[in-house]
Amino acid sequence: MAAAIALLAACSDERRVNETTLTVTRSTTAPTRSQDVAWVVLLRKWEDHMSNRGSHATEVADGVRRKARKQAELDLAVQPLERCAESLEKEVGAPRVPRYRESYGLFRTACSAVADWGRALDEAAGAGDAELIRNVDRKETRVGETLDEAQRELESSFLAVESLPIKGGNVSTSRIEPRFGRAMNKLVYKREDAAQIEVRCWSQEDWPKVKFEWGGYAGNIDFAGFAYDDFRVSVAPEYCASLVGLVYEQERPTSGLPLFRAAASVALLAHEAGHLFESETNEARTECQAVQHVSEMGRILGLGRAYSDELARVYWEDLYPRNPPAYKTPLCRNGGPLDLKPSSDKWPG
Repeated sequence: MAAAIALLAACSDERRVNETTLTVTRSTTAPTRSQDVAWVVLLRKWEDHMSNRGSHATEVADGVRRKARKQAELDLAVQPLERCAESLEKEVGAPRVPRYRESYGLFRTACSAVADWGRALDEAAGAGDAELIRNVDRKETRVGETLDEAQRELESSFLAVESLPIKGGNVSTSRIEPRFGRAMNKLVYKREDAAQIEVRCWSQEDWPKVKFEWGGYAGNIDFAGFAYDDFRVSVAPEYCASLVGLVYEQERPTSGLPLFRAAASVALLAHEAGHLFESETNEARTECQAVQHVSEMGRILGLGRAYSDELARVYWEDLYPRNPPAYKTPLCRNGGPLDLKPSSDKWPG
């Protein structure tokens, strides 16, 4: 998908003029500034550091229990856990933007749980007491619960989840696109009304704010769309514009960048559907599944069998090979381990 982004970056999208508004529930959320995104990035890095510190302390504690490490080593290893709140303040600091503040308080609460776990780990490792070991497990469970709560609160404050109007057709503003959501429902659940998948098409103005905020926390900003909350998919404006052209305006490009853009846009919906349905975190596997669902996705969108098959062929032959290593695998091939229909010679599906 990253290769498709590079190929399509040169394309300029036509301005759409007609709008069909179904419901409007837009909220007013403070804009994301560069310093706010920087805070989110620092928080993500701090979480990574604390995870590594926790893994190191656990490894040392296991060594102490096996008499392979010294208690003094564990005493040092748990100190960063006991100083969790201090490191949060030093490495991240309080956020300036109000909508992040509640989550910051919850991360401080989580730090109390981390410190308790560190002390319990230190106490139990050399004692060999079953109750102390069970206490470590209870403390570790509490750490997971409090961190999950803090992370959920943070993500609920992101621009990606703000209220949007539901609009279909040629729209230049940020909105929820109903036909694309129904199509993903049908691909994922085999029924248009089986779930309420939201496909969120963002405007040229809003997309960079949404992308950099979410990507800053995820640790990756090289994407044209992302799935989250089990039912939401956010899509870059140029991809939504291409889908609108295909679905609402019956555009059927047959060559060049317009054709690549059409194939990549349909593949993007298929890719994000994989994240929602399979909860798959391996991007190479998800992308291989998406390749095999491009034709089906196209047919569901109303593009016809022949054209949908052509989009699948173009994506497989021209765009998939350009993917970065994390988004492709030699296992993805006709008759390979990731072939969803190994008994059929039709590829990619």
